[in-house]
Amino acid sequence: MVSQFVSTHDVQLLGSLEFKFPEGIHAVGRLDNHSEGLLLLTTNKKVTRLLFLSETPHTRTYLVQVNNIVSSENLKNCKPELP
Repeated sequence: MVSQFVSTHDVQLLGSLEFKFPEGIHAVGRLDNHSEGLLLLTTNKKVTRLLFLSETPHTRTYLVQVNNIVSSENLKNCKPELP
């Protein structure tokens, strides 16, 4: 399931669930088909702006599990650039 209510792709969406979501609800962030994690749903656009459009950056930490050995070269290419 993709953590969106609308998509141009033929995928299962949050709106496909048999649940009556409140008017104006949206996901803060997203999870793709094969991802797991916490997904915040809110009707408060201020929360989304604070997390994604704030002038003050916030730190995000991700835990990733992989099935194969990851080379040093691949790890080097995945490091985020710091502001």
